Order: sequence, then structure tokens, then C-alpha cells
Amino acid sequence: MAADVLTRGGVVVYPTETLYGIAASAMDEGAVDRVFEIKGRPKDMAIPLLVRDLSMLSEVVEVNYMASALARKFWPGALTLILKERGVLPKVIMAGTGKVAVRISGHEFVKSLFYHFNQPITSTSANISGGKNLTHFDDIQREFSGRVDLIIDSGNIPPSKGSTVLDITANPPAILRQGDIKEEKIKEYI
Repeated sequence: MAADVLTRGGVVVYPTETLYGIAASAMDEGAVDRVFEIKGRPKDMAIPLLVRDLSMLSEVVEVNYMASALARKFWPGALTLILKERGVLPKVIMAGTGKVAVRISGHEFVKSLFYHFNQPITSTSANISGGKNLTHFDDIQREFSGRVDLIIDSGNIPPSKGSTVLDITANPPAILRQGDIKEEKIKEYI
């Protein structure tokens, strides 16, 4: 059902291992625009993506040795990597940066979704831009009912800071947001 909604250009609120996210096909500029509108997100803020696997990753970003090594160590999981885009995504996703924030989720729903939907999806947190993270399903329902095409009920999720965001286009790589994976663990691996 969620794959059908995304195929038709719809928007879905869905669970991940960190937070609920807002999904649209990353290849559908109109659907991505709706995500910005629903969230109240400024267009100068890029939108992160989820991909199914490393093959799909390499279709949308330039994958270097460090990205491959970090992916093998931390994915699926709560690490978002910022990489250079390949020019196939709508420009609005990158907010003019030429970079894409991307990860692979290990959540069962997401894995099932990618079995039926063969495109990257947006993965911005399901909250109003600048608002607190919503981990209780009742809050998700109240905030997004009637604003999105489908909400997947995964119940309440444990408190989360979201994914840790690592920009590996920077030299040296820079952590832009401390999330569920501790900075020390990433630095130790790098």
C-alpha cells in the first residue's frame, strides 16, 4: 500500500529505527515539494534520503572508499553520510549544495517498502521544521492526519536523537549532528 502511494506521487509517514520519517519518492520533484510544504521546511535546508542498498546508493551519489567502509561498518543503522550527488535527483533535495545526506535503514517496514518500491525515498523526520522529535504515535497522528496520504502505525518508538550525520565530503570528515551513534565510535573507526 505504501509503495502504491509513493508511486502515485503521494507522501507517507513511516517508522525507522530512529524516528518516524516523511517519505516521498526522491525522484518525484512534485512529491518532494509536498514534503517541504507539509513540514514547513525552508527550501534552503536539504532533505535526507534512504536507499535500499549500496547499489541504489551508487546510482544517486559518488561512493568513495571511505563511504564504502563506513557503510559496511554502520549500515543498516543510524549513521547518515553526506556525499556528492550524481545529478539525477531533483535539485531541491540538495538545497543547492551538490551534496546528499543518505543512509540505509534496518527497520523491517523500510526493508519491506524497498522490496516493493525501487527508488530512494525522503527521510526527513516526521515533525514540523524546528519542532521536537515525535516518538508517540498519537502525536504523529494528530500532527499529520489529513496532511499526508498514509501514516504507518508502528506504535510509540523509543526516544532518539535521530541519526548521526557525517559529512565525508569535508576534509577531515565532520560530524554535523550528534545522533544515536556516538562521535567517538565514528572517530575511532575512521
